[in-house]
Amino acid sequence: MDQKDSSRRSSKEEKGSSSSRENTSGNERDGTYIADKYASQILESQGRLDKYTAENDHLLDEVSNLRLQIREMKNDRSELVRAHHESMSLLAQVSEEKLVEFKSKSEQEALESKSAQEEALRTVLEMMEKDCEDRVAELDAELARVEAERERALQLQLEAASKAAEESARKQEVEEAARLAVEKLVQERQAKSQEIGHLTEREEQLKHELEMTKKLAEMGKNAAIQSAEAIADIDESAQSPTTPLVESKRPPVVSRRGIQTYQESPFLDDPINEMTYGRRIALKLQNYSCYQPRGTHWDFNGLGLQSAWAHFEHSVLPRYISKSVSSLKKGNKSRGGLSADSDDNDDDWLYSPGKNKGSKGRKGDLQRAEPGESESPTKLYSPIFTPLSQLGDFGLGVGLYFSSLRAIALISLIAGLINLPNILYFASDVYSASQPDVNFLLKGSAICTEQVWVPCPTCPIDKYENSRDRIGGTTTVTQDGELQPLIFAMKNTCDGATMNVGIVNLASLGFIIIATIALSVYQKRKVVEFDEQEQTAQDYSIEICNPPKDATEPEEWKKFFETRFGVHTTCCTVTIDNDLLVQALAERREVLHQIEEKIKEGAAANTLSLSEYAAKVEHRRGLIGNIKSRISPGIPELVDRLTVLNQKIQGLAQQHYRATKVFCTFETESMQREIIKEMKVGPMTARMNSVHAINPNLLFRGEIVLDVREAEEPSTIRWMDLDVSWSSKIKQLSVTTLISLAFVAAVAVVVALVRAQGAAYAALAISIANAIFPMVAKILTNVEAHASETGKQCSLFVKIAIFRWVVTAIVITIITPFMSTLTKGPDHLLQSIWLIFFTDLVISNVLQISDPVGNFKRHYLAPRAKSQERMNLLMSGTEYTIAERFTNMTKQLFLAFYYCAIYPSIFFICAVTLFVNYYVDKFSIMRSWKPAPMLGASIAKFSRIYFMTTSVAALALVSSYMFSGFPYDNLCADNTSHSAYYGNWQVTDGNGQTSSAVVEPNQRSYHFCNQYIGPGQNFVYPVSPNAQPSGSKWMTSSQEQLVGIYGIVSAVILGLVGSVFAYRIFRLFQKLFSASYKPAGSDQGMNFSEVKTISSYIPQVKSEQFTYPLLAVNVDYVGESIFDWSDPARSHSYYDLTRDVEQLLKGDENEEICYRAFGQIRHWPPNGPDAVEVGEKPRQRSSLRRSKESAYKRNVSWSSKVTCKTYSKDVPMTYESFNANASTNQGMNFDGHAAPIFDPHTQNEARGFGKQNKGEEAPPQASPRQHFDQYQNSGVDQANQQPDIFYGDSQNQYAGHDQPSENSLQTGGSSTSSSRNSTEGSDSGYSEEDYGGSFSEESQTTASEGSRNIT
Repeated sequence: MDQKDSSRRSSKEEKGSSSSRENTSGNERDGTYIADKYASQILESQGRLDKYTAENDHLLDEVSNLRLQIREMKNDRSELVRAHHESMSLLAQVSEEKLVEFKSKSEQEALESKSAQEEALRTVLEMMEKDCEDRVAELDAELARVEAERERALQLQLEAASKAAEESARKQEVEEAARLAVEKLVQERQAKSQEIGHLTEREEQLKHELEMTKKLAEMGKNAAIQSAEAIADIDESAQSPTTPLVESKRPPVVSRRGIQTYQESPFLDDPINEMTYGRRIALKLQNYSCYQPRGTHWDFNGLGLQSAWAHFEHSVLPRYISKSVSSLKKGNKSRGGLSADSDDNDDDWLYSPGKNKGSKGRKGDLQRAEPGESESPTKLYSPIFTPLSQLGDFGLGVGLYFSSLRAIALISLIAGLINLPNILYFASDVYSASQPDVNFLLKGSAICTEQVWVPCPTCPIDKYENSRDRIGGTTTVTQDGELQPLIFAMKNTCDGATMNVGIVNLASLGFIIIATIALSVYQKRKVVEFDEQEQTAQDYSIEICNPPKDATEPEEWKKFFETRFGVHTTCCTVTIDNDLLVQALAERREVLHQIEEKIKEGAAANTLSLSEYAAKVEHRRGLIGNIKSRISPGIPELVDRLTVLNQKIQGLAQQHYRATKVFCTFETESMQREIIKEMKVGPMTARMNSVHAINPNLLFRGEIVLDVREAEEPSTIRWMDLDVSWSSKIKQLSVTTLISLAFVAAVAVVVALVRAQGAAYAALAISIANAIFPMVAKILTNVEAHASETGKQCSLFVKIAIFRWVVTAIVITIITPFMSTLTKGPDHLLQSIWLIFFTDLVISNVLQISDPVGNFKRHYLAPRAKSQERMNLLMSGTEYTIAERFTNMTKQLFLAFYYCAIYPSIFFICAVTLFVNYYVDKFSIMRSWKPAPMLGASIAKFSRIYFMTTSVAALALVSSYMFSGFPYDNLCADNTSHSAYYGNWQVTDGNGQTSSAVVEPNQRSYHFCNQYIGPGQNFVYPVSPNAQPSGSKWMTSSQEQLVGIYGIVSAVILGLVGSVFAYRIFRLFQKLFSASYKPAGSDQGMNFSEVKTISSYIPQVKSEQFTYPLLAVNVDYVGESIFDWSDPARSHSYYDLTRDVEQLLKGDENEEICYRAFGQIRHWPPNGPDAVEVGEKPRQRSSLRRSKESAYKRNVSWSSKVTCKTYSKDVPMTYESFNANASTNQGMNFDGHAAPIFDPHTQNEARGFGKQNKGEEAPPQASPRQHFDQYQNSGVDQANQQPDIFYGDSQNQYAGHDQPSENSLQTGGSSTSSSRNSTEGSDSGYSEEDYGGSFSEESQTTASEGSRNIT
């Protein structure tokens, strides 16, 4: 059986081996066939196979390794790179051990190995073939792209050639046009040369005629003098001794450039004891040339400077009406000021006037005088003894500021008293060994002087980069003899976060919250008190915000309110969107003023003369002159600008303007309150014109819902910004806010850089920034458009408050290292806070009270000013804003609230600072500051609601984090002790200072831990003791309780503040659709016209070139009583810009254009004439056309040279004798026309030489046709003076009025015949058109129809 089995196995093996050899030979034949099949393809793809050589080599190595696993791989790699047909021969060379080993494998594995080899080779070949095809496709695509690019380049070349041809043709056309233009220019120049020749000949002819005219004028003047003397002799014998020879005559109108430049003030005779110390010093130093240059200076006698100081004290500084007014009216009728025996030294502050309507008869209730008051004696307010109740005279906002300042100072004082336990604790031995070597004002703060070195083996050095004095080290020698560094850290041993300290701080927080609520009630009560004490136009006026575009006639509004409510409308102002026109007119006035200052005294100022003078100046300029003209424009630049402005104004005046706002003033408070109550609706309701939301009878024109509200004070209205859209306002506000925030960031960086040099430098930098930024904020706010000063002041308040809060309190905290909070020294936090308060308390107040800039202007620049106007402008005082003062107050308060937890005595410092500010600000407002707009209660309310509540929230929030940071050393105790630290050591800190350290056995070591859990990486809100990381706890048990309580309290207070803000925002949105009105105070029962110091709504624009504002409305139809200012030297008509447009747009056909180009204002006193019909111009002109008495009988004449009409400020009665030669010697206008300078409707300006008896025949007059006047229509004031371009027809007295009638009343007296004969004999006699005025009382009726003249 064994043999059979073995034979069977051997036979099977023989069969198997033969079959395997057959399979092997078959496989070899198949492999050879495949190799032959792809051989041609391999040869063709040889170039493409180069990049796959590495992969093919690797594949061949794998195939060889399958057959040659035992063989050592020592053959060269290059021998294995062969064709696939050589792989079979390699199999034959396998060693015998390999063949024996493979015999045990199954034939199936051999077949699979062979199949895998073939499959791999087949895959490689397919991949190569595919890659080759892809590469061919890529090459074809690239070739197509190159061909397309070539075609495109060819196309571009053709287009470029076409453009070049077109450009060549265009160049030829331009050259031809230039040649033609040059030829035309040459022709025009030749024609102009001929025209200049003709003009030169004409000029010579006119000069000859002028010489002849002068001779005739002299003859005529001599004849007039003789005639006047004869008439005077006759009338003198006929009249009684008490009747003057000349009862009145027209005062001479003198060119401003032909008289003395100074204007004598009516207040030069003020008693010395009533003058300011600055004025007394100026009077003593005035005689020294080093103080005021004399000689050729225009103010050679010093009266100009004295008048400027009088202007400063009587028009800039606030004054009250003295009690001696009654005695003055009875006995002292001269206007030379208060007499020496007028009891000036009486104490007016103890004077209590009798109770009038609206006056509660309080002790010291004084009546503030208007600027420039000359009818009643006045005195300066006392900067020390003026009571708080009188400060409301300067405006409701000013009164509330001072009342709030005093109240907050009192709150700070009481809060400091509440914090006395904390102050005593911090200054005791229990806390820090009585704080040795600490500044007195810093004692009682949380400064910790008890500090020790403790082991801190793991403290990272980089964490103490900004506190190098708190990290130190030393070295020791180990048992192995090696040096071992020992790291120490400074630990504060003071415990400032005790429960007692926290309870006291919480008590002060509760008091401040209650005090804030009480302050709100107090301010509301003061609002009523100040409002009832001072009657202003706001109490009688309403503002209409959405008038129809064409509702520009005040008569229509008067009729509407009087028919609906039966009220009396006293004043009505309608504004239009002509701000561009008004700005151009104001700039024109400024340019004219600058030209007038630059030209020589008495020089001609007509178009030809100015152009010639400007050309000469420009021709003679050198390099330096051209550079100076870029900085400060000269005559050529000003003349060019004047020409441009004239054209611009002429264009703007002809535009159609729409009504923007309407201001109506009623005679009583009850009328105003009733109208607002009945017509008050939300702005959105009026905007949507919801006619069902109001009584149909109150719809304007039966279809328009009016947005009626209580008007603000007239001085707060920004007349040029009333028509700016909301979108523009938002854009402007966004830009200025971004700039302000950028400035805050820049200053913060600067303070951080300066802080590195020392805390004193940082405090000084902060104080300088706090002083400079308000000026920057004012510049930014001036760019914004606000309808009133209230909006502007609120915007300014927010900018300055945020800047000062961030820079003063927050930035100094951020840039000060956390571990320097409680340490003493000049570079640490509390020292920086004290320095900030010191600079605000001392340096800021000293600079404010000394007023270096203002005194430099008054004592150095003013004595050297070039004109009286410029001198008065330098005396205008220092500008201030209520917003800036409120922010200064809130900054002090915020700083105290922010750091009161670690510096409780800061409340006392804050109280002292605020009390000092109270008196310093009161002194400044009464002795150096310029009058500010009469703001209402909005700023005080805004500050109280938003910034006071924010300060309270900051107190709660910051205090909670302050208490959580104790002991401010960033060290936490370990549970281990390092024996290497035991003993006494000399530790050297990071600054190189050496001190001793003692480590007791078993004393615990410390590790660094961040104790600041405020905004940052470890921020936690609300603050909680759970914010301490595990294993890094630094709070004591008492501190943990305090922090937990304070965290809850701060969260509650923050929620309440947020609720207040949300409610205010909700109310703002609610008021857009619904409205309610609650008047402040009670009706005082006084009529508007009975209040002496009251004003109305007169559109005006302020200019830096003029002492008083320029008027943007025709003031012909208003009385002087509704102005809040008065120029002693000029009437209000001088500042009327409408006259400039009348001058530029000459002709009766443009009268309507001039009328429609401006807003309208009307004044209807209770006993005045009735209103005219709607659309009809008022017939009666105002008293502003008349002369105005100049106090102290100082005969100062003037000419409104830049206006269309000429007016005088002098009383005709102040001139003593008739001077027929006044036309040449005194600058009287002889223009050949009889229209009077003064208003014939309101005043008999030029009475005759005597009363004409009834029935007496008036003597004949010379015929107007026989009169020849060389100055007619020339605008010339003096002989030999060229016509004045500034004024045009301003000397033409009848412009815009009726022509004089030839049938005028004639004068009486037998000497008229001789006068007439003499006049006719000289052929130059003055006709009845030469002098205006009526000669008898009977002529007054006729005088309203035309002017009356004498010969």
